[in-house]
Amino acid sequence: MTVRTASPSTADPGGGPERPVPEPRHTRQIPDVPRRLFFLTMGAAAATTAFQANIAADTLLTERTQYRVTTPDNDENRAAAEQFPGRTWYLLAGFRVSYRDAGRKLAALQPAMNKRAPASYIGYSNEGIDVAQLFIAIQRDVYARNLDTIYFYGDSFGGMVAVVLGSLLASAGFKVKMVVMGSSPSNVSDTLDPGKEYIDLAGRVVPYLGVVGRIGAGIWGGLANPNGQGMYQAARRGISYSFDPRNNSLILSTTQATFLAAFPRQYDGGLPASTGIGLIYDPDDFIVNASAAIRGWEALLPRNPRFEYGVPKTGHASPEIHPDVYRTALSVVLDELDPPPVTSRPVQPIF
Repeated sequence: MTVRTASPSTADPGGGPERPVPEPRHTRQIPDVPRRLFFLTMGAAAATTAFQANIAADTLLTERTQYRVTTPDNDENRAAAEQFPGRTWYLLAGFRVSYRDAGRKLAALQPAMNKRAPASYIGYSNEGIDVAQLFIAIQRDVYARNLDTIYFYGDSFGGMVAVVLGSLLASAGFKVKMVVMGSSPSNVSDTLDPGKEYIDLAGRVVPYLGVVGRIGAGIWGGLANPNGQGMYQAARRGISYSFDPRNNSLILSTTQATFLAAFPRQYDGGLPASTGIGLIYDPDDFIVNASAAIRGWEALLPRNPRFEYGVPKTGHASPEIHPDVYRTALSVVLDELDPPPVTSRPVQPIF
């Protein structure tokens, strides 16, 4: 016996024969080739856009790490320029401080700086420090703005650079009124650098771990400071630095370390004895040994007037994080080392 399967049908309401139900239509699928081509095209477009954006970002980063002086064009700076003609502040950023963050530090300190002069900051390459090129950039700015009196604020590593530049500017005939150290080490021994000890120890005790540690530190350092390079090139360059015995520190891993190690020898003693030295430190700074740094500056600049102001619980070189504390500190240092001129009122005759 054969069993037949009936096709779907519908009955005629009038009792007539059943009518077959039409087969359902299926939507047409997009062919695989066009669909794949579409996604490949979109992916290529996204990759091209990302590549172009990366080039633009690298170009901007490279531009921002050149030696140049930036003076914010705002009402406060313009008013200070009118009140104190011929004067300026130069803020020198610290180790691995980006151009943008240097501007943030200046913005935090500018209200206090403007009590003596308009304020500027300097961007320079994180991959090294060329004092000669930096001096040329400042000298150009000084002549362009017709300046004669200079105040420096050295943020961490920038304090060392400020002392060398101050000596060069003084020898060129400019008045260096003050150098303020914001958590600045006076020599390499003031720097608390556990990364160096950890990597060295690993290299001696467990050689494989030492290699891995150096590779990791190099990749981290290279990607953190691409300096206009792509990620691959930056990582490779970071690794090469990490394996250089002169740059085996997580903190001091670029050619700035060379300047830091040689700083006392690079200072020629030419900073005038009249230049005030402000010392702003957190006693518990975790990057720089504050007490050792202060003693170091006192030994290096024994003739200069100095004033120390503590900023406890602020960490290392952090005016952008604690602006009120640092503005107060800078204002007190200025009043002590560079008192504002006293304006005396005319005495009224008594009849």
